[in-house]
Amino acid sequence: MPANAGIHEETMAVIRTVLPRKGIIQPRHGDNYEIDLDTNWTVIDSLLQDATDVQAAVLAAGTVEAWLKDLGVCGVVSGFSLGTSTTLTPALAVGVLYAQGKRYAPASAPNPGPAAASSTSYLFYNSASGFYYNLTGFAAATGDAFLGRVVTDATRVIAVTDATKLYGQVTATPGAAGSFALAHGLGRIPAGALIQMTASGAIWFQSSAMYDATNLYLVASDVGVTAKVLLW
Repeated sequence: MPANAGIHEETMAVIRTVLPRKGIIQPRHGDNYEIDLDTNWTVIDSLLQDATDVQAAVLAAGTVEAWLKDLGVCGVVSGFSLGTSTTLTPALAVGVLYAQGKRYAPASAPNPGPAAASSTSYLFYNSASGFYYNLTGFAAATGDAFLGRVVTDATRVIAVTDATKLYGQVTATPGAAGSFALAHGLGRIPAGALIQMTASGAIWFQSSAMYDATNLYLVASDVGVTAKVLLW
């Protein structure tokens, strides 16, 4: 047998390369005639986008966060109900809220800390610094979410009022015809409001001021008219 007869029986190793982004496998690598093919696959791997890339791009752009901030929309979406307590710290259920455009939805009931004794305090949430109370009812920073009002005596929480939810409703039941103010409970100036009549007659916004950070300013056509006002 010639000395070189076994060369054709050797198993040639095939070196495969897994590209880093999408895991594309180059079928063979290293031969000179495949350099251009390898380059093409590398370009495809670097440019190919899938759902993960699109989601990452959306998050990086901050589309939802920017939209909420631009509209000035913040507050409780669901949950975060307040409760009385034997201490100065109110009970607080889990929920979902948005502050500064960021979503906050803890897995367990959060601890907002104690409110001031013998006072009426207003509880807010800031996406950077967390929960805080004040005595004014006005947010310390734009985009803070309002959770509600907490009333205390010297040692405990004796009464609470939850904030109006985003896309929540308040009931208008004016006692007489004419202008009246209705607290809306959003803790900020509404981005918008829609009056939905629930009785004959009409309720509309005052021409001088529709709403501010505390109240809706409305006019009733008659005694006994009622409405639900949708807020966001």
